Amino acid sequence: MRGGAFVLAALLALAPAARAENCGTVVLPPNTDITSFNGEFASSVANQRAFGLMFEQLIWVGAGARIDWSRSLASAITSPDQGTTYDVTLRPWVWSDGKPVTSADVLYAWKLIQELGTTYPGYGEGGMPDLIKSVTAQDATHFQVVLKHQVNPTWFIYDGLSQLQPLPAQDWSRYTLNQLWQLQSTPSFFKVVDGPLQVQSFAPGLDAVFVPNPEYPGPKMQFNRLVFSFAEGDGAKLQQIEAGSLDMTPLPTEFWGAVQHLRGIRIVELQPQPSWDDLVVNFKNPKVAFFRDVRVRQAMADSQDQKRFIRLVLHGLGYGVRAPVTPANIAFEAPSLQQGQYPVGYDPAKARELLKQAGFTPGPDGILQKDGKKLSFTMLEPSGSAEGDEMVQVIQADFLHVGIQMKIHEVEFNQALALMNTTGAAFNLGHYSDAKMDRLIADSVDKPGLDALYAYEIYASEQQPVIFGASPAPALLVRDRLHGVKGFYDPGGYDPSKLYCAAEGADS
Repeated sequence: MRGGAFVLAALLALAPAARAENCGTVVLPPNTDITSFNGEFASSVANQRAFGLMFEQLIWVGAGARIDWSRSLASAITSPDQGTTYDVTLRPWVWSDGKPVTSADVLYAWKLIQELGTTYPGYGEGGMPDLIKSVTAQDATHFQVVLKHQVNPTWFIYDGLSQLQPLPAQDWSRYTLNQLWQLQSTPSFFKVVDGPLQVQSFAPGLDAVFVPNPEYPGPKMQFNRLVFSFAEGDGAKLQQIEAGSLDMTPLPTEFWGAVQHLRGIRIVELQPQPSWDDLVVNFKNPKVAFFRDVRVRQAMADSQDQKRFIRLVLHGLGYGVRAPVTPANIAFEAPSLQQGQYPVGYDPAKARELLKQAGFTPGPDGILQKDGKKLSFTMLEPSGSAEGDEMVQVIQADFLHVGIQMKIHEVEFNQALALMNTTGAAFNLGHYSDAKMDRLIADSVDKPGLDALYAYEIYASEQQPVIFGASPAPALLVRDRLHGVKGFYDPGGYDPSKLYCAAEGADS
């Protein structure tokens, strides 16, 4: 028996592996239409990711919110005074015109950010640009950033310094800021790049076509063209991938049943994203003043069976969230939370006890009440989504199980946005305010290390300023010919070098 198993293992080891082949043209839809290729002006995710295909990042933050130095233009970053001064070393890299990427390109990017001021898409993030006192070049591969005061180095490196993405000073400095704005959607302007791809053509509302940068110092691309096709609606995208005109497309959970048996197409689950779904409660409306009692919010969180929600609604493609941190940024998750020691968790008995402590008793219909008022509120749900209907019904049932009544009112999406911003609504954008929370957030920015951030995460889980909910893991429908899509959808941005086609074999 052991000998037979050994022979089988040997034969499997000798089996031919999937042979990587050039894909020719790869077609996919962005999450929204691309409208600009200049990241200094573009704020949408689709535009920023298109920009990232052409221009390398100073700091690549990948899976688990960890810096991937192999993908970063910075090879080293030090802060000799623990938070005020940052010395950065650039690794050797070249533009597509053969000239080296230098500190001058970083200084040019900094100049643009200063000129844009409050119109800069990243304004305020990581203190940019007002926190910075100076950016100077020591030589071609070393530059220094000095801040106006000391901050947490980790926070600034991730959120602020990372925005100093080198731009081709030798090419762009010939243009005024207004000219750069006018040219942000013109493919011929973006001839000098240092990223893996160049934009070849752009048809607004139709598609954007990228081709490999022949001078790219990194891995060789395994395709000739990467086309972003601006398909309208999830249904249209599903039809296009069935017809073979798309190679991959996001999988909405409402189409789960319809796509299980599509020939030549498989489902690929992607890495978790640094985001979550939540239930936002109204702290300002006196009619639902019970939301201001932390015991009520904790009970709401304890009532929610997130594992059941993931199984029933998300078809197993999701992850539980009980604090403002997800598996995508586990590098910054408090150790106690990593071990599952959350202040809240699925525990209906604990939820009922918390509500009892808050003064609520069962009414004749089973709904809890206090001083003659029911523990009841109305949730506004945008109409027209079967997926959304299923989600809120599962949440509603969990609340009812502990005596909380959540009514559901369907409205048009734009109407929901308007109502959520009125102080008389039963459910809106929250208006949560807490002095301790403000102090912990400020400490996480100003104090070195991660202890302050950990304290904020634990306190937020305890406070439930929103009711953190299970979140869907992104998934794709992918044609069998295409491989490497998990690597392509890196949390740090698109990585086209991971895409390839194969005559045989399975994908990751």
